[in-house]
Amino acid sequence: MEVGIPNLPHEIVRECLLRVNYNSHDNLKAVCRNWETMLTSPLFYEDRKISGTSEQFICLLQAISQGKSPQDKRQRSPAYGLTLYYPLEDAWDSLPSIPYFSGGIPLFCQCVCVNQKLFMIGGWHPSQWEAMKSVFIYDFPSRTWRRGADMPRVRSFFACSISPDGLIYVAGGHGDNKSALRAAEAYDVKHDRWEILAPMSQERDRCHGVFLDGKFTVISGYATESQGRFERSAEVFDPSTGVWSRVENMWNIGGCPRSCVAALGHLYFFHNQHVMRYNGKENVWEVVASLPQCMDDVATCATVWHDKIFVSGSTYKSGEQVCYMFDNSGKWVHIERPHDFVGFVQSAITVEM
Repeated sequence: MEVGIPNLPHEIVRECLLRVNYNSHDNLKAVCRNWETMLTSPLFYEDRKISGTSEQFICLLQAISQGKSPQDKRQRSPAYGLTLYYPLEDAWDSLPSIPYFSGGIPLFCQCVCVNQKLFMIGGWHPSQWEAMKSVFIYDFPSRTWRRGADMPRVRSFFACSISPDGLIYVAGGHGDNKSALRAAEAYDVKHDRWEILAPMSQERDRCHGVFLDGKFTVISGYATESQGRFERSAEVFDPSTGVWSRVENMWNIGGCPRSCVAALGHLYFFHNQHVMRYNGKENVWEVVASLPQCMDDVATCATVWHDKIFVSGSTYKSGEQVCYMFDNSGKWVHIERPHDFVGFVQSAITVEM
């Protein structure tokens, strides 16, 4: 039997390994087969959560440098890749690209994380610019990609969120003919299959999805014939009944809701130089803080990290991207990014390993 640390019981070795940072796990796997087997098992990462030794880091869908040859002076659309940011270590890294594409990850796809797996859903083909129904899954323990079951329909710019029991819900967006959708589905991660849900009451393109109080909430969006004019209403799906309900005038602040984030027990939005928090009882948005002075009116994306919110947005003068951490006290901490990771951040999610 291979033993990584001689004369130590297996249980003690395992307790030691549970406390090692995730970005060092590849080195640990190279020590012996036993360690490689242990550190590629989902059970190992579940034990990290139970023991309180898991760590959270942030995964960014970010524009990457493509480079240009001296002969190619044409402006090309940026390719996007996946970046990992480790806030506790202030370290940055890149995930391996999807083997199925040479031009980066699907544009405008939705990205969520369930059970140590990253799910990239729908969006546009990175070189053909056609809407897709594909699901690509990155397994963090083994650091490998595979295909998941396709969505029932092609879809981009749609609402997407994870239920407390680990199902992925999608709704709205638009299909390959650019028409807005009412349709909704749920993806069973464990069994790799989709379930058709009841449709929403109206079409909602460029809507945003969050889970609030155990229900899938689809915020704003617009219909095909009213492109760009965002709805003031939201729709709420109750998984226990399979029924949608409407919340009128929930989105009375206007604009695209893409930087909404459920965090710290509330729903936040970063808009018009303000940090706004939703008061569900009164159905109103309340100003609780201000954006950093250098940041533009609206942040591009946000995700929760422990008791803070990671926020990315553009600066007023140069349009360059800036990233900050925001906490409940209203304090902002600027995040410096290395030269290789300064590209535009399309979206961000939190991963726990």
